Parts: sequence; C-alpha cells; structure tokens
Amino acid sequence: MAGKIRVFVGGENIISPLGWGIQEAFSNAVQGRTGLKKLEQPFPGISKLHAAKFEDSSFSTDSPLVEFAGESCRGSLEELHFVHQQEERWLFVLSTTKGEIIQLKNGDVDRSNPHYLMQRLQKELPFSCEGKVVSCACISGLSALIYAADRIAADQIDHALVVGADLLSEFITLGFESFFALDAAQCKPFDQDRKGLNLGEAAASVVLSKDKSLFKSSLFQYLGGATSNDANHISGPSRTGEGLYRAVSKTLKYSSKSADQIQFISAHGTGTLYNDEMEAKAFGRLGLGKTPLNSLKGYFGHTLGASGLVELAMTMQSMRMNLLLKTLGCENAGTEAMLNVLTQNLETDIRLALKTASGFGGCNAAVLIERL
Repeated sequence: MAGKIRVFVGGENIISPLGWGIQEAFSNAVQGRTGLKKLEQPFPGISKLHAAKFEDSSFSTDSPLVEFAGESCRGSLEELHFVHQQEERWLFVLSTTKGEIIQLKNGDVDRSNPHYLMQRLQKELPFSCEGKVVSCACISGLSALIYAADRIAADQIDHALVVGADLLSEFITLGFESFFALDAAQCKPFDQDRKGLNLGEAAASVVLSKDKSLFKSSLFQYLGGATSNDANHISGPSRTGEGLYRAVSKTLKYSSKSADQIQFISAHGTGTLYNDEMEAKAFGRLGLGKTPLNSLKGYFGHTLGASGLVELAMTMQSMRMNLLLKTLGCENAGTEAMLNVLTQNLETDIRLALKTASGFGGCNAAVLIERL
C-alpha cells in the first residue's frame, strides 16, 4: 500500500515487434495491426510458430535482449525532467522469466543468469542505483512494479525504473508446446473458439517516483497492488479463480477503493481455455462482469516477464488518449461467466483502471492506477 507517501507512475515505454516505442505501438494497435505473424523454422527444433518476434537484422550484437531492454529504458528516461533527482535514491528492477537463457546453449552460465543482464543494463543508466531481479513467472512485471512502489512508500528509495524483458526462444516455445497451450494461428482471448496462446518478445519500462516534478508528461498515481498464489497446480490455475480474486480483493482494500469504482480492466487474457475461464469467474465474483475489459495478447503475444508492464504501459496510453483498445482476435466472447470484452475500440474517459496478471504455479497479481 502506498501509505502516506504518494507514488506516481509515468514515463512508460515499449520496444516490441508491434512498434519501436510506445507511440508507434499504440498507433499500430489502434489501427488493428499486430506484431504476430507466422514464422517458418524459427528455431532448430520448431518448424512453424505463430508469434511476435523481432527481425534478426534489428540488432547489431549477440545480445538482442540487452539492446531492446536498454532502448526501452532510454525511452522512459527521456520522459523525465532531471534537476537534482539523479543524486537521490534510485532502484532499478528487472522483471524477466528466463533472461538470456539462450546462452546456456553456448555453455555460458554467467550470461544466462538474469543478474548478469540486470548489471549490464544498470551500467547504461545516468545514475547509480540499487538493483533487483524479480522472476516469478508471468506476473513478474506487476510483481516488480509492486515491489518498487512498496519501497518508495516505505521511504526506502525516492525513485525506481522498472523494466520487463523476455526473448522468444526454443526452450520457452517447447515448454508451452508440451502443455498443448499454443495456437497455430492468431490467438483469440476470451473468444468461444479460443485454442491457446501466441508467444512474443518485448521490453517495457515505467518510472515510479514520489516526486511529481520528475515527469515531463501527465502522470498516474499508483493506488495499490497485491499478489497471491492459489497453490492449485504447477501450470493450471484454480478453476474458481480464487487466487486472482484474492489479489484483486487485497488491491482494492489497500487502495481504499470499491469494485464498482473500477472503470476498466486490462486482463491477462492469454487465449487458453482455463486461464480465460478462471479470470471470468474471478471478475464475476468481484462484481466486475460488466466492467469494460480487454486483453492485448493479440497485438504482442504473451511476452512473459514483460507482459504485465507492456499491458500496463498500453493501458496508460489508452487513458491518456481516452481510447480503449479492442481485444484483437476476439469476435464472440465465450466464457461461462459474463464479461464485457471489448471487441471494438471504445472512446471514453477513464480515470481508474485495474491491471491483472496470472502465471504458472498459481501466482496472480493486480495493481490499480488512477489518472491525475
């Protein structure tokens, strides 16, 4: 909970196959474009895959993850107005599920460690800072945000740069394929004919601070966030949505808000049968069945440790532009519990938004932000 110290959020940025920067990504999404495409022979052990992957020519080194994560951070920092803040207490948080796990094929154990990636990114920052890696499946991005916000609220730091980044790899793809969780075509979150998810790679970053003057543009207040674990199964969520229900309930309690005040939900919405049903039940139990909701997986794919931050950044842009994005791929909403899934872009003024995420091991996370 962001106690007596108010926590502000801004400077959002995304580097992804949908667009190089948040403005390009948002503009392409508004026009119904997607970063997903059919890939032929993407990896030695995989012949075909529908996913969002950067072109190999986009990068000049053997560490694409360092390049696009670093570029996202630079974009976020360009949205800040530094006076004396570089000399204050900073925290850098890296959210990732697998880091540069591809380096294990080369026998380079050190480079495969996410802390190595964190330290490489830290070296490019214009201030000295404490570093932290958060890796807890697909809620990593929101968990990292909650961790940073709590540190500011406790007056342990003044500012935080949080970046989420993951790379598409053979290891990750084969893992999801072993669960029969992949759709061979465009994913369809919350659709009655959904078959599975699409994977993607991206980086996204945001800045948190107790200092309003740090931000050049309009900003948001972080009202609260929470995580939970339903302890149901290593890969399958609770069929009742219990874990997500608890994460959102705690977020509302910490934020001193009620469910009927939430104007929009950016859901996890992977397009798998069990995830989408679980989310629908959790939101229904919370009385949020009629609240406008979307999933952005049809634009970016599931970007793992980056997904929570990618989707939060897009939600912040939506709130700035008074334009909510449709759930690309969903034509006929089809979950047991009713949801108000957006199937068309919607122009509306949104002040209070909920972002949720769920992941393997039964983990769940939720954050609530308010546009100021």
